Amino acid sequence: MANKILIIDDEPDNLTLTAQRLKISGYDVLGATNYTEAINLIRNKNPNLILLDVMMPDVDGFEVKNRLNKDISTASIPVIFLTAKNTLEDKINGLKLGVDDYITRPYVPEELVARIDSVLRRRKFYEDLSMTDGLTGLYNVYYFKKQIKTFFSIAKRYNQIFSLAIIDIDDFKKINDTYGHIVGDCVLKILSSVSKKVLRTADIITRYGGDEFAIILPSVNEDQAAIAMSRLKDDINGKSFVCKDYDVNISFSISVGVAQYQHSFKNEDELFELVDTRMYGDKRANKGSKENA
Repeated sequence: MANKILIIDDEPDNLTLTAQRLKISGYDVLGATNYTEAINLIRNKNPNLILLDVMMPDVDGFEVKNRLNKDISTASIPVIFLTAKNTLEDKINGLKLGVDDYITRPYVPEELVARIDSVLRRRKFYEDLSMTDGLTGLYNVYYFKKQIKTFFSIAKRYNQIFSLAIIDIDDFKKINDTYGHIVGDCVLKILSSVSKKVLRTADIITRYGGDEFAIILPSVNEDQAAIAMSRLKDDINGKSFVCKDYDVNISFSISVGVAQYQHSFKNEDELFELVDTRMYGDKRANKGSKENA
């Protein structure tokens, strides 16, 4: 999928020319001539990078970047200033605001594309490094906290829906005590692998910590999320898996809690606490079923 570049420039001719050059290079290009248009596109299209003109009549580029910095849902989007302003003071001010690069007009198209590619590659490298769980290859708790804030903010502002699920491996300590932590790690990898096969590519699967996983399901209501989690439980609970490297067959089960975003929630912590409570309710029910079996 092509990276989406948002060009913010109040001069339509400049915007059109830059957009044409970037489209030739394979980018998916969006355009806005003022801050209001830009923020709507940012909210709805989630661009990978913003190419921002400094000299605009209503809200200049410095103020646009300043506003983006103050909103957690937009602060991490890479920004390159593209402008005719070439003073050292302007460049320093831009860098102080955290812009990723500063390109002056007139520019060489090949250099512009190269600088955009460089920023995107660098950002992806550090994001992957800081947001990935080393054992499972899933996103980690830091990425989850960033994403849940973004989803909550967008849902609150635009009345969009999403659901959250929390998964916990039943009796995980017993697995570690019986087979060792190496096999416990194998179980975590198995759950990660099955989750990726069962759930949608749009679903954000994260290892929250220990044997607990948190999953954000975009544009999904609670009933739909519950069905997805039921499919996952069917593919895990009662099944036997092989830890090939250790010649061990093992079976395990998971407990799950699910809830949909509600406009009455004050913050994302309320949603998380509700899902966590439901997960522990499922765990108690699972334990009761085993004891009665």
